[in-house]
Amino acid sequence: MIMSRFNKEDMQRRLLQRVLSIIIFIVCVHGEVYSKPFPEPYEDDWGMIDWEEESEDIYQLSGFLEMASGVRLSNDPIIGTDKTLSDLRLQVQFDYDLQASQFSFVSDAYFDGVLEQTRINIREATWEARLGFLGAWGNRFDAKVGQQVLTWGTGDNVFLNDLFPKDFQSFFAGREVEYLKSPSLSAKVSAYFDVFNLDVVLTPEFEPDVYINGDYFSFFLPTAATQVALGFDVTPPLRPQSPEYALRLYKSVGTSEYAGYFYSGFHKSPNSLTQDYRPTFSSLNVYGASFRTTLGNGIFNAEFAYYDSVDDKNGDNPLVPNGQARWLLGYEQEIVGNLEGSLQLYTESILDHQALIQNSLTPKFEPKQHRVWFTQRLRYKGMQQALVLNAFNFYSTTDKDGYLKVSAEYSPVDLWRLSGGLNI
Repeated sequence: MIMSRFNKEDMQRRLLQRVLSIIIFIVCVHGEVYSKPFPEPYEDDWGMIDWEEESEDIYQLSGFLEMASGVRLSNDPIIGTDKTLSDLRLQVQFDYDLQASQFSFVSDAYFDGVLEQTRINIREATWEARLGFLGAWGNRFDAKVGQQVLTWGTGDNVFLNDLFPKDFQSFFAGREVEYLKSPSLSAKVSAYFDVFNLDVVLTPEFEPDVYINGDYFSFFLPTAATQVALGFDVTPPLRPQSPEYALRLYKSVGTSEYAGYFYSGFHKSPNSLTQDYRPTFSSLNVYGASFRTTLGNGIFNAEFAYYDSVDDKNGDNPLVPNGQARWLLGYEQEIVGNLEGSLQLYTESILDHQALIQNSLTPKFEPKQHRVWFTQRLRYKGMQQALVLNAFNFYSTTDKDGYLKVSAEYSPVDLWRLSGGLNI
């Protein structure tokens, strides 16, 4: 929502006052607090003052203050600014442990200097519990309800069966990697049995990705055959308000883990069009499986996902993405002391590709039927893990294109950390 200049400045001033108060509080208590309700004293039969037994309730408060900045290495005249990142962020974390459950709260208050907006982002506000109060049967179930970041699958920055929302604007802008995974208001129930384990997630209202929309980066628009920066947001009714369902069935056998997945909802980015060519989200079902095991001195993983484009069963609707089959193979291990490496091979095949080309509005801009991506990661930890160097590279042999993300972090003490990176 865009506010008037007066309201915006007033809100920023009040927010700054609250932020400073919280910073002063955190500094005064040295960053982290563990507190309990203070017990009430009582007088015993001998007239002596004693104290009641301490409560089991435990509170934990922590947080951090972060300043982050990023600039383009090359000019993008469509955007009109060299800044990709200019954040002043305060994150506050609060946990409240009860005897049989826990409440967790994580919130970011930050000023985005690129968009010149002050934002509040609640990353977690959940209640989590083992359902033992339902009896012996309930001890097999856990529940977690509220705003939360969810993830599963075996890929490293490659997502096949993980259809939970992602923040690609933060990823490419250079924010911390944790912000790639975006929160959703969901209920998760986990069940644990001898034969298998089960996770079921219900998101009452569809939560899309934070997609590239022109706010920070321009993008190619096939129907215009050019780069654009429209700065658009798809809102209801073009953004569905129906629920999403996700399920994972998994089992560990020795050093191997097997999993099956199901998702019912919508494409997470608005890559479909209405009849009057407005962006929207089309229906999507996903069926998949994964396998992970030790191999040699490392870990091998494989994953498959079938994307059923519900609104384009035959692949001849040019306004809706075709179905796809996606595969992933990966391997990671420690190469030498403190140096880890990993490789991934990712492929996706568009189903009914010929029907797509024959009916497309822009056939020359359609992707190839089969696309292949390789990823490589190197991570080094030195100086007793105070220094972390990381390099992650995407390269497509079919698209003849790539993306390299390198970073360095130095944290000699727990109270502060300095990090820098480069995205090419």
